[in-house]
Amino acid sequence: MKAEKLLAAESLPLQKETKRIAPLVAIRSSKKSSQQETLTKLVHQARYTEFGMYHNFKGMLKSEDLVRSFQNTVSITNYERFHDDWLHRAIDGESDLIWPGLIKFYALSSGTTKGGSKYIPVSESMLRQFKRTSFQQVSEISTNQLGASLIKSKALIIGGSTTLRHQADIRVGDLSGILAKNKSWVFSSMSKPGKKISQITDWEEKMNKIVEKAPKWNIGVIAGVPSWISLLLERIIKRYQLKSIHDIWPNLQLYVHGGIFVDPYKYKIDKMCSKPLFYQNTFLASEGYFGYQKNLNDPYMTLLTKHGIFYEFVEASSFEALRYGQFEDVRALTLNEVQPHVPYCMIITTCSGLWRYNLGDLIVFDDVASRRFKIIGRVSYNLNICGEHLSEENLSTAVVETGRRYGAEIQEFCSYPNRKKNRHEWYIGVDRSIPESEFEVYLDERLKQLNDDYYTSRKFILKRPKVKTLPIDKFYEFMAIHHRIGSQSKFPRVLNESLVRKWEAFLSNGESFADDL
Repeated sequence: MKAEKLLAAESLPLQKETKRIAPLVAIRSSKKSSQQETLTKLVHQARYTEFGMYHNFKGMLKSEDLVRSFQNTVSITNYERFHDDWLHRAIDGESDLIWPGLIKFYALSSGTTKGGSKYIPVSESMLRQFKRTSFQQVSEISTNQLGASLIKSKALIIGGSTTLRHQADIRVGDLSGILAKNKSWVFSSMSKPGKKISQITDWEEKMNKIVEKAPKWNIGVIAGVPSWISLLLERIIKRYQLKSIHDIWPNLQLYVHGGIFVDPYKYKIDKMCSKPLFYQNTFLASEGYFGYQKNLNDPYMTLLTKHGIFYEFVEASSFEALRYGQFEDVRALTLNEVQPHVPYCMIITTCSGLWRYNLGDLIVFDDVASRRFKIIGRVSYNLNICGEHLSEENLSTAVVETGRRYGAEIQEFCSYPNRKKNRHEWYIGVDRSIPESEFEVYLDERLKQLNDDYYTSRKFILKRPKVKTLPIDKFYEFMAIHHRIGSQSKFPRVLNESLVRKWEAFLSNGESFADDL
C-alpha cells in the first residue's frame, strides 16, 4: 500500500508537467485526432529551431492540412542521412538545431546494419515521456491484472551499464543508463540490481554479481532481452542447484521483454519455472516508447499515440527503397489510412528532434481502431531474393517449430540470401545432433505455409534452403569477439554481406580469426 501511495505521489508532478506542455497551440478542430494534435505540438515546439526555420514550420502551422504540408516539405530520412545533414552538429553540442535547447543525452544503439553505433538523441521532453509511460505501464499491471502483491516485490531489470561517457557538453551511453540517471526515486527503490552493479561495464562481471546477490532479493518481475534473461536464469539455477527459479524467487510472476522475438526462448524459460509466468511484450527503443501489451492475455501491443511521437507507415512495395535509402518516391500513410493485417514499416517524428525518421521496424495491425499491433521484424531483416519477403516473424516461427520436431529448442540462428545459388543459407544453433537434410525439408514446408510469396517463389525460381547446424555457443563466441556481449546486443537473424564474410571467416578460422581483431 505504501508503494502504491508513493507511485501516486510521484505521478503528480508528471501530470502537472503534462498539463503545462499540452495546449501549446490552439487546436482548430475538436475532432482532430491525437496524432494530428501530436504533430501540431511537435511542429509548434520546433518552429524556431534551425530545422524548423529551414522547413518553414511557422508557415506550415497556418496551412489547412498540416499533415500533408509536413509530408510534402520534410523528406523521409534514415540515420546515416539525418546524421550527415543535421545530427552530427547536435552531437557536437549545438543548441536549438533539431529540437529546442541543448540535447544533453545520446543513447548508443547497436541497431545499425552498417556497423558502428548510432547516437540517438534523447531530449528532456522524451525523458518525461519515458517516465510517464513507465508509470502508466506499472500502474496498469499492478492494479488491473496481477494484483497489489506484485508491488511488494522488486523488479530485476537487466540493462546495459548505467555509466555514461562525457563528450564535451553531452553524455553518451546505453539507453538504460540514461533512463537510470533520470529515474524516479520511487522506481529506484523498487528495482534491482541496484546502483553499484548497474554501473559495471563488464558484462560477465555484472552477471556474476547478480547471480551472487540473487538469493537475497524478492523478485516479482524480470525485464530484459530474452537471450540474456534465459542465460541468467540458467546460471542462477545451476549455481544454487535449484529445481526451478521459483525456488529462489517464489513471487516471480511477470517477465517484461522486448528487443527480439521471445518465442525461441519461451519454452526454455518456462521449463525453468515451477509456477505460471506472465509475459508482457514491450516496444521500447532508444528512439522512443512506442507501445506495450496492455492485456497480458492478448498477444498484441497497443500503439501509444499521445506520447510525443507522430507515426507514419510505409507499405511493403517500398521496403526495398527504404532498405537502400531511396526515399524520394516513397509514400507514407498516417494512422487513419492504414489497414489491418498489412505489413508496414514505421516512420517516426519525435520530441527528441527526429523528423520523418525511418525506424526500420515492421508491424502489422490486428485492429486499427484500438491500435492493436504486433512487430513482425525489421526491413533489414527481411529475407528476400525474388519477391518472397520473409519477415523475421516468419523466420522465427518456422525455425522454432521445425526444431521441435526433433525435440530441439532453437534459440539462436541466422540466415542470408545467396543470390548466386538462388537460395537462402541458414545457420542453426543446436544442442543435439539434427539431420540437416531433413531439417531443410520441414523448414521449407513450414515457410511455404507461413508466406504465400515464398510458396510462389519456390515453385518457379527459389531453391530449397540450405541448412548447417552448429553448437549454439558459436553464436555467443562470435558476439564476444565483436564486443557485442550485453543486454542491448542480439545476434541478427538476417546477415548483410559484411557480416556474412565475418561470420563465415569466424567459422572457418576459429581462434586465428579472433586473434586478428
